[in-house]
Amino acid sequence: MSNQAARVDDSQRWHDVDGLHIDVRGLPCPEPMVTVLRLIDSGTIEGPLLAHIGQEPLLLYPELDARGWTYQLIAESDADGVVLQITRAAP
Repeated sequence: MSNQAARVDDSQRWHDVDGLHIDVRGLPCPEPMVTVLRLIDSGTIEGPLLAHIGQEPLLLYPELDARGWTYQLIAESDADGVVLQITRAAP
């Protein structure tokens, strides 16, 4: 696991074959949502973003919809939180 993305917060980021991963578990609310939104708003995401979040991010979904991003909950665990795959919607 390599940490290739520049960090401006306490999240951990790494690239893998399935896309850019960001781990925001453990950050106080609303930092997980703010961190993910800041990243997608930066315009630097070129493929899937996999967000590792402490719980299902219900308040994040309408923000992603408004920005034209799609999402899919791909992993769920009570102990580890969830993994949300986020991709830019096709034009």
